[in-house]
Amino acid sequence: MKAVIMAGGKGTRLRPLTCHLPKPMVPLLGRPCMEYSIDLLKRYGITEIAITLQYLPQVIKNHFGDGSEYGVRLHYFEETSPLGTAGSVKNAEEFLDETFLVISGDALTDFDLNRAIAFHQAKQAIGTLVLTQVDVPLEYGVVMTEQDGRIIRFLEKPSWSEVFSDTVNTGIYVLEPEILKLFERGQEFDFSKDLFPLVMGKNLPLYGYVAEGYWSDIGNLAQYRQTQFDMLDGRVDVKINGNEVFPDVWMEDDVTIQKGVQIVGPAFIGEGTVINERAKIGPYAILGRYNWVEPGADMERSVMWDRNYIGSSASLSGATLCHGVRIGEGATVCEDAVVGEKSWIGDLAVIRPGIKIWPQKAVGASTVQQSSLIWGKSASCRLFGSEGICGIPNLEITPELAGKVASAFGSCLPQGATVSVSCDEHPFSSILKYSVISSLLAIGVCVRDIGTTLAPIARYECRRSNSQGGIHIRKAGTGNEKRVVLQFFDHEGLPIDKGMERKVENAFVQEDFPRPDTKSLGLLETSFQIADPYVWEVLSRADVEAIRNRGFKVVFHCESPQVMSVMHPVLERLGCHVITVFNGGAMLEHVVTDNKADLGIQLDTSGQTFRIYTETGYRLSEAETIVLQTLVALKDQSPMAVPVTAPSIVEEMIEQAGVPIIRTKAVFRSLLEVGKLNPLQVHSDGVYSLVSIMEYIAKSDTTLHAAIERLPKFHMSTNEVACPAEAKGRVMRRLMEEMQGQQLELIDGIKVLTEDGWALIVPDSEKALFKVVAQSSSRRKADELAEEYKNKIALFQSQAN
Repeated sequence: MKAVIMAGGKGTRLRPLTCHLPKPMVPLLGRPCMEYSIDLLKRYGITEIAITLQYLPQVIKNHFGDGSEYGVRLHYFEETSPLGTAGSVKNAEEFLDETFLVISGDALTDFDLNRAIAFHQAKQAIGTLVLTQVDVPLEYGVVMTEQDGRIIRFLEKPSWSEVFSDTVNTGIYVLEPEILKLFERGQEFDFSKDLFPLVMGKNLPLYGYVAEGYWSDIGNLAQYRQTQFDMLDGRVDVKINGNEVFPDVWMEDDVTIQKGVQIVGPAFIGEGTVINERAKIGPYAILGRYNWVEPGADMERSVMWDRNYIGSSASLSGATLCHGVRIGEGATVCEDAVVGEKSWIGDLAVIRPGIKIWPQKAVGASTVQQSSLIWGKSASCRLFGSEGICGIPNLEITPELAGKVASAFGSCLPQGATVSVSCDEHPFSSILKYSVISSLLAIGVCVRDIGTTLAPIARYECRRSNSQGGIHIRKAGTGNEKRVVLQFFDHEGLPIDKGMERKVENAFVQEDFPRPDTKSLGLLETSFQIADPYVWEVLSRADVEAIRNRGFKVVFHCESPQVMSVMHPVLERLGCHVITVFNGGAMLEHVVTDNKADLGIQLDTSGQTFRIYTETGYRLSEAETIVLQTLVALKDQSPMAVPVTAPSIVEEMIEQAGVPIIRTKAVFRSLLEVGKLNPLQVHSDGVYSLVSIMEYIAKSDTTLHAAIERLPKFHMSTNEVACPAEAKGRVMRRLMEEMQGQQLELIDGIKVLTEDGWALIVPDSEKALFKVVAQSSSRRKADELAEEYKNKIALFQSQAN
């Protein structure tokens, strides 16, 4: 059998390790990662190997040559432009004239390849994906199979609500040559995004084999270090160079250890390294070749490549050093910090946790380096939550972070793009807005500063002005809850999609933004009175005369003066008698009944969501509000989005109206995308929703309470279940296994349909918990159904695989 090692990856998330080195050449215990892939193939008798190359190909060719030194024959296939994973293998098609195996050059595994090949042959598959189970599957391709292994669903890098299993694609495939005939040569084509969905669409036999053993994708800096710690702990069956001179301490030849050195295993020390007296090495210290460690230096849980110098009394804890780094006397390099090739860290300098120093940089003596030497400090690549980027002001969300995120967003837009930028009236939001504007202008993006406004108006103005994107900054929460949110919009005023979020996150992590000369900076334009076109649009889409003739008496409350400044003129132009509540909305129902008002309205500070009270003081539940919004939106006669959390009667109402139904996730992007042809939508727009509701009541010649009473009765129950992130995938897989044969919907989480209702189980995208929503024919049954799945989640997270 022949094999293909994919070795074209840039490894951008591993920078600065991969600034001058392709990802497959990043060393693991002194050997390039790709060497272990070659060893594994050779172990199973596979010696004819194609290598696909794209990024820094000569580095790989120079190291491995024709492969004879490693007991194999290597054949190189180089791409001049990126072809994607499947496209790069297609590039070697003339070499692949029999069943072949594909493996990554930048992952470490000890899987039994013979078992995977035998499974593939027994199933007579056109392709077999080798699968494994991981705790947190968000960065991988999640795969669902039938009991016989046939693949029925494949989702690349899902959100938590799309994680239906903890079984993921390892990037190891057994394939038949004819699978490459399904697409043309020279085009960018990916296995997981393009080829496998194509194979499934043609109903060709595509199988998944769940392998036993160790597998690690060296995808980020923390995983890079942890993989080597796993190797030292013996968790993976690979050959470690050198001899085990002490328990769990491996040394190559010509290592010099002076008197008084303390070595605590596990540890690895490469050829020619010198460790001087009183130095402390380990546990989990990994030193490459020809390093020099001065007296009194201390190194633990750290990785050091070749030819580095560690000054006396210097300290490394959880750090990574590339080739040729000099660490000065008494300097400290902290947890998760990375120092690039040939950089110089001065005496007594401190490199704070998480900082990345790019190659050939210098940090002066006694400097406390608190940000990376490119544009800012390193951070998690997971930035986006359900609303955007959210955090505590001036702690989690700082002006520096906001500026860096804006640069990342701008770098993902076309050259010369224009971005609309706005904020609410909170002082810190204004500070962040100035940082965002400056960063966008500095990378050559033009900015329309549309000032202080509401989120729905910001979205509408982004669409109306033909901007290529938008950023709105606002306070989140109520009362003492301190949060700030950065919302990002596309050219249609919709929240950016998941693909764009990932692009922004990758650009953020890479910290490699365009820096044009001063002649190519972005231009700043300021726009005023942007609320006027929005208000005109709202009123033009309503029957203003019908509302005025009804003469509504409305009790209104909002904590945001900006929202009130928009809503008050709208209500006045609709002929409403407005009673404004300024001292909080907790007793709004009493104000409604005491003043014999027609309804009460409480808008959130963003203008996106609301609470509404009937003339009796009854506050509509979230489910009842969704039903009411559906009723008022039916007038447009355009396709309707129905979130998975909506009561079943919503679908019944839409079907009776003869309007197309689109089932969606319960997130703003999915809901708004269905009706994106409409300039305004009730979803996430409290102002337009409330005007539409008043129009519906006026034209129906009824009261709000009577309208709600006429609705079919339904009963819903909602629960939350704490669950650590590392157990979420396992819980979802166990639920799917238990529910086999039941009627399921897998749009957003798992929705199981019962005889008189349904239960929805969704892992929260940000918090360590599950949400369980149930609907049934009675309150008791809904509570029992929610409780049933709450208990299952608690049980499955406590059980081992």
